Amino acid sequence: MNKKNMFQNNSKATSPVIGVMLMVVVTVILAAAVSSYSSGMVSTTSTAPTAVFDVKIEKNAIGDMGPDYPFSYISIKEITGDAIQTKDLKIITIDAGNTVTEVLPNSGNTDYSFTSNNTTYDRSGTSPYLNNPSDGYFGTSPDKNFGNYTVKSGVVMVADKYSNYDGTTGMEAMFSEWNSIKDGDWVTVRIIHIPSQKVIFQTEVEVI
Repeated sequence: MNKKNMFQNNSKATSPVIGVMLMVVVTVILAAAVSSYSSGMVSTTSTAPTAVFDVKIEKNAIGDMGPDYPFSYISIKEITGDAIQTKDLKIITIDAGNTVTEVLPNSGNTDYSFTSNNTTYDRSGTSPYLNNPSDGYFGTSPDKNFGNYTVKSGVVMVADKYSNYDGTTGMEAMFSEWNSIKDGDWVTVRIIHIPSQKVIFQTEVEVI
């Protein structure tokens, strides 16, 4: 056997092998880099705030206007947790008949009118609104619309309906079948952080 030819053949076969190995190494490095970058993006976008809320729902209560004008309401008060912009939240309600209602920020879900002291008022906006009378009235102050304010510890969100309201009130906005809900029913209230799509709070509430 010609030893010179043998070594020449082997040396020629070495180049493709090294090339393939280099390609494999580069591919592994690129894959690791992409995986690391993707993991960083996922961990950033999936971070959700934490909060605990107290939810109350009352139907046909007697308030300051007396028995001639009963009212209904849902109040959602943050007890403790992070400050959260309501533009990043949506609320899901499920009534006793399993009707699901999705409440989105700045969706203009409320449009009604009422007459008081011979004057008719029109109100439109997005419930639940910020319950802070010093900031103005719902329907006339955009800052009170769900989607335009921030909830934090102590802040209360409210939707309501008085017997003299005509149209889509806050309660119809929160519960599509509000008229069929009665005292003693249990409903589900779920609060979702939109950017992360995570449920940050859920509770079962009895209507009183």
